[in-house]
Amino acid sequence: MFSFLFASNSSAFVKRPSGKPVSTTLPIFRLSQVWSALSLSLLSVPSFAQSEPNNELERYTVTAIRPYYDETLSRIFPQYEFDKRSLVSPLHTNDVLLQSPSVSLNGQGGQIQSISIRGYSRWRIQTLLDGVPIVSDRRAGSSIGFVPPDFIASASVLPGAASTYLGSGAIGGAVNLHIESAQRPYLMVGYSSNQQLKAVSYAGTSATAASVNSTDSSGITDWNISYRSADNGEDANGNPLLDQFEQTGLFLRHRPEDRIIKEAWTLYSDNNDIGKSSSDFPESRITTYPKNTHWLGKIAFESHLFTGNVWWHKSRLDTSVLRPESRINDSENEAFDYGFNINKDTHLKDWDLNWQWQVSGREGVVADEREFTLTPAESASPNVTTASEITNAFASELAYEVRTLDASEINAAAVVDASHQWERLSLALGVRVDWQHQSDDSIASTPQSSDAQSNTNVSGYLGANYRLSPYWAAGVYVSSAFRNPSLTERFYAGETPRGTVLGSAQLETEQALNVQANIAYSGEQLQGSLEFFSQQIDNYIERITVEEDVLQYANLDSATIDGASYQLSWQSSDSLLDARLSGMWISGEDNSGNSIADIPANSQRLDLGVQWQAMRLFAVFAYRASKTDIAEGERALDEVFTLDMGVDWQLNERVQLQASWSNVTNQQYYTSADDKAAFAQGESVQLAITYLL
Repeated sequence: MFSFLFASNSSAFVKRPSGKPVSTTLPIFRLSQVWSALSLSLLSVPSFAQSEPNNELERYTVTAIRPYYDETLSRIFPQYEFDKRSLVSPLHTNDVLLQSPSVSLNGQGGQIQSISIRGYSRWRIQTLLDGVPIVSDRRAGSSIGFVPPDFIASASVLPGAASTYLGSGAIGGAVNLHIESAQRPYLMVGYSSNQQLKAVSYAGTSATAASVNSTDSSGITDWNISYRSADNGEDANGNPLLDQFEQTGLFLRHRPEDRIIKEAWTLYSDNNDIGKSSSDFPESRITTYPKNTHWLGKIAFESHLFTGNVWWHKSRLDTSVLRPESRINDSENEAFDYGFNINKDTHLKDWDLNWQWQVSGREGVVADEREFTLTPAESASPNVTTASEITNAFASELAYEVRTLDASEINAAAVVDASHQWERLSLALGVRVDWQHQSDDSIASTPQSSDAQSNTNVSGYLGANYRLSPYWAAGVYVSSAFRNPSLTERFYAGETPRGTVLGSAQLETEQALNVQANIAYSGEQLQGSLEFFSQQIDNYIERITVEEDVLQYANLDSATIDGASYQLSWQSSDSLLDARLSGMWISGEDNSGNSIADIPANSQRLDLGVQWQAMRLFAVFAYRASKTDIAEGERALDEVFTLDMGVDWQLNERVQLQASWSNVTNQQYYTSADDKAAFAQGESVQLAITYLL
């Protein structure tokens, strides 16, 4: 099945098995729009396969210039992009990322579950939405669960230290989600049986044949509206999971023609009644997120002097932790993140030279907490199971109200890189100088106060790739990286679902050295790579127990993560068959030989696809090995083998039907090694129908 995709930050490309090496796109980019109206069948997003041509429909394509550093990094090691080709109505945007062997689920379950990259998680990996950093004050790190999966076309994964380009939050790597671009209006309706999930989305665009061929210079506008709601699901044994949610999203983008501003977009997401799927539910602890809202956007501009971006992200997350027959702890977290950058590419003799200046900040980062004591209500029912029933069964009384975090930060950085390509050898190097100031605004700190912290860090990388033959290449990448403590790690003091947590203003910056080597093959039908990586971190920050139910952030001496990953993609010459095999082996320990937290179990995955006339059949076989080397706060994992399968059928030129069956063998397994993680959902059937308007 072939399809040209119109993506905001990826070149138009022929669709191929998900995970084939491509030049990925990460945050900063410049658009060069090339429109063409072809008398061919429309293969739009979602992609439509045609059994025969339809001359009445047009197709539009867009090309985009990659960010300068993506151009640089692509010279020295393979990069991958993952689409939704083998996913039907994904339950979570993480499903797109999990196709990468470097990405694993981390922490507890539910709609706000986070991920890890090569064993790095929480604040050690950078999540971006079309180049906009997603930052969170949760210890679990940022989650992209607030983004409706319908909005996402594909995702890029950059494993390994990337601090030189992305700063403190990318000591362990980064992921960038690419936002869908509608070529023609469509309506999509989806359903999932396990959670009784209902989903509907509508996408539209002003890009018509008339507008393309006219002299109108107002530009192109596209939009997407999504609504999803789900009840609590069940694990493989039929036990309830607290993973309910309600989500409404709106995305709007405009691309002017022939102007300095190349693109402007905004996204608003409203999420309510979100359950935190946890092994504590429902006996000892019930955690819900009553409200989770996000408003973010970006403006990309270009002049003859430089290109750049301005972005913002305003977020709010409310958390309610109910301890039956004891108390309720409610918290409200708010933050406003912003930033801009300018960059310029030039040449110095035979070298490509690029520079960038970045400024970002966080204001109004506050967390307010209230605790209510519970006493049995006279009218309480003796049989209560849900969070709302338990709450109604008790009378609550306010015990205290306190602000547990009130802080801000500002960051400035200068980045320079250079690259050169000889006949067989490619060389790239870069350096970043980074300055950050953090302050505890609850005590009106000043640069001279003990609770205000300033950090200056330098990071850099050197990479080389050598072409061994027309099909084989080998490369090496060495990079230094850093991570400043987060505002939460420095200044937070309050109650969490795991107990009382205290920050420490005296935390040292984490420093890391990353080394990776790879060998890659690229033929007409077969492509793949094998990567070996090792990364050592000094001043590793972790929560330690200082007394019962009280934890505090502290620096450990050092930790090392080693491993290997591979990806191998194949497609038959007639494009009827495709396959992708991928996996990762990984281990991590501190300088005393103890296992460190968040290291995932070794895993392997096989994706298979068959194109038969207007129908695509696919299956995903996934194997996760057992895990017995665990850290504090983790549990051992048994090995598990899962099977997903589905079909994508193009009924006619306007109607696309999709169906999938996940966890076919109804396996019972934990989503991660976190000792609070719940079981995964049992078997489920997903259905979706898309109608091209």
